[in-house]
Amino acid sequence: MARGLDGLLTEAAKAAEMAATQLSLWEQPGPAKPTVRMNSPALDNLPGEPFPLMPHQVRAVDAIQKGLDEYQGFLLVLPTGTGKTRCSTEIARRRKRDNILFLAHRDELLQQALDRFGGDTGEMIGLDQAQWFGGNERIVVGSIQTISNPQRLARFRPDRFDLVIVDEGHHCASKTYRSVLDYFANSKYLLMTATPDRKDEKSLGEFCDDAFVYDIEDAVADGVLCDMKIFPYPIHGLDLSSVKTTSTGDLNQEQLEAVVASEEVLLGYADVILREAGARKTVVFTPGVESAKQLARIMCRHREGCARSVDGKTETELRRATLSDHQTGRYQFLINCGIVSEGYDDESIACIAQGRPTRSRSLSAQMIGRGLRKKRTGSFEDLLVIEFTSNAKPGFLSTPLDVLGGHHSDDEKELAQKFLEKEPGTSARAALDKASAQMEREKREQEEVARRAAIVAHAIYTKGSAINPFGVFHMNLEREIETSIRFGGKEISAKQIGFLKWKGVPIPPGCNSKLAQRLIGTVIVREKHGKASFRDLQALQTYGINQVNISAARAHEVLGAIKRNGGRPLPAQQLQTLLNRERQPGE
Repeated sequence: MARGLDGLLTEAAKAAEMAATQLSLWEQPGPAKPTVRMNSPALDNLPGEPFPLMPHQVRAVDAIQKGLDEYQGFLLVLPTGTGKTRCSTEIARRRKRDNILFLAHRDELLQQALDRFGGDTGEMIGLDQAQWFGGNERIVVGSIQTISNPQRLARFRPDRFDLVIVDEGHHCASKTYRSVLDYFANSKYLLMTATPDRKDEKSLGEFCDDAFVYDIEDAVADGVLCDMKIFPYPIHGLDLSSVKTTSTGDLNQEQLEAVVASEEVLLGYADVILREAGARKTVVFTPGVESAKQLARIMCRHREGCARSVDGKTETELRRATLSDHQTGRYQFLINCGIVSEGYDDESIACIAQGRPTRSRSLSAQMIGRGLRKKRTGSFEDLLVIEFTSNAKPGFLSTPLDVLGGHHSDDEKELAQKFLEKEPGTSARAALDKASAQMEREKREQEEVARRAAIVAHAIYTKGSAINPFGVFHMNLEREIETSIRFGGKEISAKQIGFLKWKGVPIPPGCNSKLAQRLIGTVIVREKHGKASFRDLQALQTYGINQVNISAARAHEVLGAIKRNGGRPLPAQQLQTLLNRERQPGE
């Protein structure tokens, strides 16, 4: 029989009271906070079944289970909106004997974890945050800022938890997270993150012995995430030339804010967002508190009540109310600084405006990920990404294509970006596919040109009407031609031509950059080892002397003797004496 709300709350209170009596007196700060709150979706789910796993989540959970059985640390990389938290609650369901600590660094993430773990496991979940102390619950959701405090950490025995789960696990390299993981040194740990930067991947590799990775591009292709359309817009005044790069690899936040917070830039932002977003529910990212507040004011002057701002300094209850009002549709534009990039779930977000330029692919993925969830409500099935472009050179900043195009080369993404600038609003996948197709076509054309040139060159050499420099060096012409075709040699450069002419090496007909590179490399290596030059080898071969490994000094000696002999071939005995004498120092 289903239990009523009053019954559930009574049971929750009794469980909390019982847990509190099991704590020592010095552990009890005061009245315990209910581990399942009245406004929690967990009340609706208890004791029902959680949402079924999607195929990629099944693969992820199976990989996590196997990885945790074999290793101490496991890394789960799932894009925003593909169910990292659901995977962690399933792990908690399957590993029923494990005591679990779930760590997060933001209130929204803790609230979400409390609700999800309670609803999916049917258990009472402990909370360890500020004035709230987790008791003897099997699963404790904890704030990293609270638990990393030495006094709070000492409340727990080092063997209290069998598994530590870290949400937004790319933060684990920080001293704060390291102190907690080091304290629970014998615990296993699961680090969860969206697509990390290369720098993040390297640091995470120090903690984890195995990983499961599901790329954004795969999630879009599988229909787990929605596709996105990209509108690149140049903003006059968005000059990043004076903004320095910090030791973390991203732009200096303070200097970036000074550029973006200018009235010229914010007016440009507001104009584009109001015009292009249409009726889409929108999240706007800015680099600083002031730029977020000013942009909200500017937009509200154009359309009263359409925008609100939120940042890390916003009082907690006001922040929750601001986010809640946006989710329920009371206003259209949520403008934020460093709040919504993590732990904010709203499937009805249909537009992201990237007003916070960044070099971090991880941060780009977090921002865009806020709107990539499949739309179950509203009339928009895709995500519109408004990308404000600056005077930065290509490749300097992370772009939406960097986030989606994980399987594409930098050249393909750069070409796709040019397509988007010509046709704003094009699907990101369509632009990447078009760029890949064009580059593949150009590669085949280059290979065909090289192949035909090589055939012509081979025919010329075979007929004996031209000097074959590869033959002079005793190199296999056919193999060199085949290699140059396989690796797609481009047109020979002026620098390569100049070097070969300087060394007296004739340019082969149809020679491409790969063939020229082989000749240049051979010349350099021969000089390094004191071997005869191309000119000397060619001169010796006209007299039937084909010792390709002859030293430069020996070659000069033989050619000098031929010159003193009136340019006539040397007698066989004299030639053999010169060629076979012992090597002298330096040869």
